[in-house]
Amino acid sequence: MPFNKTLLRKDWHITKWFFYSYLILLIMAVPYNVARNLSKLNSNSYDTMNNLLYTLRRVLNLENELVIIALIIIPVALSVALIGEEKRKKTIEIMISGPFSRFEIFFNKIVLGIFILVVPILMSGISLLIMRLTSDYVGMMFTSSQIMIWIFSYSAFAISMFSFSCIIGMLFGSSIGQFICTYIFGVFPIVFYEMFYLSYSSLYTLINGKELAYENAVRSVSKYFEMITPMQFFFRTFDYSQSAQIFFSFRLLAVAIGMLLIALVLFDLSKMEKNSEVLTFESLEGFFRLGVFLSSILAGGIIFSEMIELGTPGLFIGYVVGGFAGYKIPLYLIQKNRAS
Repeated sequence: MPFNKTLLRKDWHITKWFFYSYLILLIMAVPYNVARNLSKLNSNSYDTMNNLLYTLRRVLNLENELVIIALIIIPVALSVALIGEEKRKKTIEIMISGPFSRFEIFFNKIVLGIFILVVPILMSGISLLIMRLTSDYVGMMFTSSQIMIWIFSYSAFAISMFSFSCIIGMLFGSSIGQFICTYIFGVFPIVFYEMFYLSYSSLYTLINGKELAYENAVRSVSKYFEMITPMQFFFRTFDYSQSAQIFFSFRLLAVAIGMLLIALVLFDLSKMEKNSEVLTFESLEGFFRLGVFLSSILAGGIIFSEMIELGTPGLFIGYVVGGFAGYKIPLYLIQKNRAS
């Protein structure tokens, strides 16, 4: 296997604070949170067992907002540190010119990234399993299989977020571009559809003089946009049924492996001299500019008509302003970075 201690040591030096902060956060949010609530029970802070059940059981589901936020942010930030920031500083270019192959560089970054994401989840889960052996209350609240599924599903989600951001990192030549565009493309299909639908609804009302019915042909296609929205797909792993969680987690891991293979191919195809530019591949420039242009038009219409509350005139003002911004901004960014 192409493990390289030098590469792992270099990347660990960059990312070790991710590991320790992520580990502390998960320990505080899961096993410590459970222990703290149990101590409140012993001091009769809760009136009924139902309150305890609700408070403790939310630790391992989507209501534990701290864990969910960490799973959304840390994998992306970690990928940015390992890929986007290295491209911005041209560190990868230096390593490739040295004794390391592209596959070695990529492989060791991915292995370290997965280690940093999975081990804290695993340690938190193991801590909770140990607590089951020492506390009847914890044993009553959480089954061993429930904790194991939590470890598996949350690890799958973290790895998928990391893998998706790796693809974005190969397409964009800067850390800021990778970080922002990971979230933009993560929700883009459904958000683009919703912006289009709001504009369509406003125009329909203007032309026909009546509100658009909620159930209509345009609204019915929203489910297809949800299906191709990465973030929607990733969150399917948190289905409440344990059997469904296992299925979606395995499927998500398979997709994550596929995304990592795509990222590897893009890494092999990329030109190192493009690392400091907005886009790594010139062939994406037209698609990028068109996407920003259309999104800016729709966003401008919504901002002026709905948020600033200018009504129908604001819709068209927003189209003009948004279209102008959507044309100029990506053109400026591409030319500026290319010139520098």
